[in-house]
Amino acid sequence: MRGASGSRRAGVLAAAVLLAAGGLLAPGAGTASAAGSVPVRACPAEATGPGLPPLGAVPASAPVPNGVDVPATAAVYAARYPGETHFLVAPGAWTCEVVFFAADGGEQAFVHPGAPVAAPVDARFDAVVRAVFVSGGAQTNVDLVCGLAPRAGASPNTCNAPARLPVDRVHAVPTRAPGLLLTAVGVPANTREPNLRTSGGPNRTVALLTFQSPGGPAQEISCTLPASAAPVRTCQAALGHFLATGAAAEQLTRADLAAALSDLDAFVAAYLNQP
Repeated sequence: MRGASGSRRAGVLAAAVLLAAGGLLAPGAGTASAAGSVPVRACPAEATGPGLPPLGAVPASAPVPNGVDVPATAAVYAARYPGETHFLVAPGAWTCEVVFFAADGGEQAFVHPGAPVAAPVDARFDAVVRAVFVSGGAQTNVDLVCGLAPRAGASPNTCNAPARLPVDRVHAVPTRAPGLLLTAVGVPANTREPNLRTSGGPNRTVALLTFQSPGGPAQEISCTLPASAAPVRTCQAALGHFLATGAAAEQLTRADLAAALSDLDAFVAAYLNQP
């Protein structure tokens, strides 16, 4: 069980498929129907402490929603937590690390090249896909998003996050769901955006943050890949899969979810392909 080192602002990101003792939970009303399935790679388990439910199970494969294309060079990783399992898309053959904060239930996962690190929450990665599944509290829901999407910190909420950098590209993904904010963000290379811990290295970062007003849940996934890792398609798959299978999708009709996925893909491609 990792200590509460570094920032514990996380976001609830109920990624791919939640597992329960009885099997796969039924998808929400807006969850995209499956277009196929891909093999799942289990992240190494992390000890969670006494008195907690057992770690979630890991299936052999996971469905890929319509509108999401997982490239052959990528994989679906399964991160296990007490009582549930979350999934994220990242380049294949990388290292997956699970972070669980027993004090508040915060859940994160990091997939990066190279060997495991002692404290991934505090580490600096040149390339990484980071998912924040559970923020650990009401205020962390707000603070995860409000620095980049100020509406999340509007009354009655208080925002403790710093303001975003002027060089960020922030794009509101259209949604007709009341109170749902979908915010895509691009951060230039060698730029440390204080609200996105994976930024600051030699590669560009793209991220998706979701927030259900007034107090959450909030969720986050970010993708920082080198050019050699085919970043556009992989980052599109990472962010799109997360959106299509997470809590935000439950607030969207299938038509609105399809439109949001298309809009998100366009933003990722435009940002990563710019000179």
